[in-house]
Amino acid sequence: MSHTATVAATTTLKVLKYLSPSCQQVVEEEFTATTARVLIRSNLGDPKLWPTIDQHICNGAALVSSGHYADMAAVVGEYIWRAYRGKDAEAPGINVGHMEVTKTYIALEPQPPEGQWLEMEVNLVVPENSCGDIIDATTHCTFRKIKPDGKKVEDLAECTIEFEFYYNWLAEWSSQAGLLKSKIANLWTRAQTEASGDVQLMHTKKAYDLFRSFVDYGPKYQNMAEVVCDMKALEATSKLALQTDPAEDCLGPYYLDASCHVSGFVCNTADEDIKKNAYISHGFDGMKITPRFNPYPGADIQNYVHMKPMPSDSSILEGDVYVLQDGEVVGLWEGVRFKKIPRRILNVFLPPRKR
Repeated sequence: MSHTATVAATTTLKVLKYLSPSCQQVVEEEFTATTARVLIRSNLGDPKLWPTIDQHICNGAALVSSGHYADMAAVVGEYIWRAYRGKDAEAPGINVGHMEVTKTYIALEPQPPEGQWLEMEVNLVVPENSCGDIIDATTHCTFRKIKPDGKKVEDLAECTIEFEFYYNWLAEWSSQAGLLKSKIANLWTRAQTEASGDVQLMHTKKAYDLFRSFVDYGPKYQNMAEVVCDMKALEATSKLALQTDPAEDCLGPYYLDASCHVSGFVCNTADEDIKKNAYISHGFDGMKITPRFNPYPGADIQNYVHMKPMPSDSSILEGDVYVLQDGEVVGLWEGVRFKKIPRRILNVFLPPRKR
């Protein structure tokens, strides 16, 4: 399918390559045997993309989430892989790692006529001391807020991409599946038998009412059908029921958020003083989602996380989120981090949006 788009604030119509709703314009690209550079620009107000932002409200402000950046990295990673291996090549495991969001990108409502623009620059290098194959490459991604004419406003986030064999991931995770399923089953049993109230079972409405203390998710993001959470141990599992329409929606941000956001739920509902504090995303070490993650209607998908204070900074909670489908581990978010912020400070650097 071909798409036409206009580079921001230019007057000459120029046909640009379109990859996805989150990666709308391939503005520049250059490939050599051992290096690659790709420049992507996207308009937040694009009709396909905007709902994924407008339904992600933090402290009253619509934000571009870390899941949005991760989706862009995964899309461009696969694009680069096929540029080297051929358009019909099987997709590898794309490990999106070292995600650090340093500035929040607050979306305006209504969107200005010229839109709000996001730029992603991707640079790949195959090390000289390697066998010279793209599988050895490390790719660095930088995300920027830009003006409609392409001028940089500020850096927002950065991450890396590494190409790996996802069959190796599956083999490694298979040895952990039994223990994970046992932990999940134990949480469910405790929720149904213990009277202390420390372990609670919540369905969609109650779960997202609690989540709304910091993150107000729109309907397409409300994908946790049931959640069991040990409030004291910061341990939780959820069953997923995706609310998206594959024929109409930009799936990446919804799917990635669904696979992981039980971690943010644990942090923002288990805090002893939820009215004074909030936990905001502080990045993650790695996102490994395999093609076995296939959230079709009725799919048996659940996840599990155990968050713990970081030894070096107790205000940050971190943990690994495992994604299981039909009893098999099909994805892993490594080192997901949330930092405790007093709400009085949060209101300064993340002011609620003006309508």
